[in-house]
Amino acid sequence: MTYEGLLMASSIMEISPQTVVRSQYHIRIEELTAPSWPVEESETVDEGYRPRRGWPTIVESIFYRGRSFLPKWKRAFLASCVFGVLIDPLFFYIPIVNKDKKCIGLDNSLKGAVMSLRSTMDLFYVVNIFIQIYIEPKVPTFRVMGRSYLHTIVLTKGTILVEDALAMANRIWRISSHILIDILSVLPIPQAVILIFMHSSSLNTRKFLAFLALLQYVPRVLRIYLLCTKLNKPPARETEIWILFQGAFSFFLYILASHVFGAFWYFLAIQRETACWQNACRNNNGCQPTTFYCNGRSIRNITFPDDLCSMNPHNTNATPFDFGMFVEAVQSGVLEPTNLPKKFFHCFWWGLRNLSSLGQNLETSNYTWENIFAIFICLSGLLLVLLYLPTNLKICMELVTRTSAKMRNIQQQETKYREVLRWLSENNIPEGMEGTIMQKVDEQLEPNKDVHVENILHILPLEQKGFIKRHLCWPIMKEVPMLRVMDGEVLKEIFDNLKPVSYTEDNHIIVEGEPLVKMLFITQGILLTYTRNNDAGTTECLDKGKFFGDELLIWASKFSPFSALPISTRFVKPLTKVEAFALKANDLKIIASKFPEAFQMMRDDGTIQLMTIMTHPVHLEDGGV
Repeated sequence: MTYEGLLMASSIMEISPQTVVRSQYHIRIEELTAPSWPVEESETVDEGYRPRRGWPTIVESIFYRGRSFLPKWKRAFLASCVFGVLIDPLFFYIPIVNKDKKCIGLDNSLKGAVMSLRSTMDLFYVVNIFIQIYIEPKVPTFRVMGRSYLHTIVLTKGTILVEDALAMANRIWRISSHILIDILSVLPIPQAVILIFMHSSSLNTRKFLAFLALLQYVPRVLRIYLLCTKLNKPPARETEIWILFQGAFSFFLYILASHVFGAFWYFLAIQRETACWQNACRNNNGCQPTTFYCNGRSIRNITFPDDLCSMNPHNTNATPFDFGMFVEAVQSGVLEPTNLPKKFFHCFWWGLRNLSSLGQNLETSNYTWENIFAIFICLSGLLLVLLYLPTNLKICMELVTRTSAKMRNIQQQETKYREVLRWLSENNIPEGMEGTIMQKVDEQLEPNKDVHVENILHILPLEQKGFIKRHLCWPIMKEVPMLRVMDGEVLKEIFDNLKPVSYTEDNHIIVEGEPLVKMLFITQGILLTYTRNNDAGTTECLDKGKFFGDELLIWASKFSPFSALPISTRFVKPLTKVEAFALKANDLKIIASKFPEAFQMMRDDGTIQLMTIMTHPVHLEDGGV
């Protein structure tokens, strides 16, 4: 099919011709995925979005019409994820030990509350999966003439651009990985641990389920991190918010790890208590090992475990059971029925203390899983320290650097403020204008810029700019003899074409023997004029209120071409920093062409003025501009 055919077909299908891009046989469709309903200006149409058919269409269109819902949803989902990972360790506190009956029971009130909260948090994950599948921007579909991707390849002879395929693959992987993380996070593993815990006599089964519950923290914490980075995308230059977020996230991981390790320590302590009872049953003929579930069968003789599993055994000849790092849990009584705050804070303190000390104070038994747990605590603490300390150092350094930079900026602004006030005072600006000028200076003048008339006039509004310009230039224009015969309209045109300029020291502004291209009206500083021709005069200084280059007015009054520009007979060089207003030859020629009669009169009368200026001065009216 030819390119013209594609354009004709696109017009029939109501597709913009710009959506079909042709480069020999390479065809890309870029805008075929816009939504079919009207989109308001406040809405952003995501590339690659196409409404679906079927039952999700109504819900999808509702969500799409209010795209502002998605950022709010992500913040709510982030809050639910954080709340969820803080709730999950509470599952490990549900089992309790009944010392009198030598059995394991459940804290039913805690069980009901935690299961309800966890199920509620899981609903957020389910809704987020639905949003990612049906509402969020999708992988762009590559279609030509409404055909499928396979037909597109056939139509373009297999020349789909590589960057399109890579972009599509990258987007598929990103969306699929996020959905997979949500699916792994929503699996009801903690609920299964509690339900199977009481009905399994195998300690290995319980340990495996507990390990899965602990492992589920990886996708759940990863989801929090991905949400935070998406809501606070790191810019090219790190901001204070992003730096503080990194430190807050590291601290959150530290507190969460202490919470999880404390709860897991409690759960494993119950496991060791149960293992002690089973070991006692194997050594006693009057006992049958069971699940030790309080509502099920229990051991017949409930006194003999005290000889092995008690911290103060009645039989001193018996070898006590080595509880290792869990001896504190058995002795403190936190495994027995007690109020949740007492149990929680004791276990949380245990986790925080041992995580901070990298597990150095733990005294373990020869039980393998206990030692693995101790090693994991040590490595986790070391990892968090390596993660937390550099982040905090970076935060401190960045904050110190930024604070120093802010202080420097404040000092520069104060210095600039004083410079502006001095500039206003030196130029005799009326006090009534100072407030408006200083307000604009504070808003727009950069700290590293020098204060001079060019900068200040650039940032001022038109009315204030005209006032300053008139205040500085009008007295100087009165001193120019050939301008005294001008009427107000011509003077206003000249006045409007004056451009603020500034010059630094020791740089020639005008060179002797070169064309004179501008006339200068000095408002600040000193200009030095001199010549190499000893017969032409001595060195002169032009300070505030003086002008130079009035030969341009004679040139303009003659309507001469640029090739006849007057030649400068002197060098002009700043002795100090100079601020002035410049009237350029090009602007002056345009003004002369607009008012030829006035310049003809200026030429005729100007010669008389130049000859009689010293004896018969003529004063210019102040109302000209």
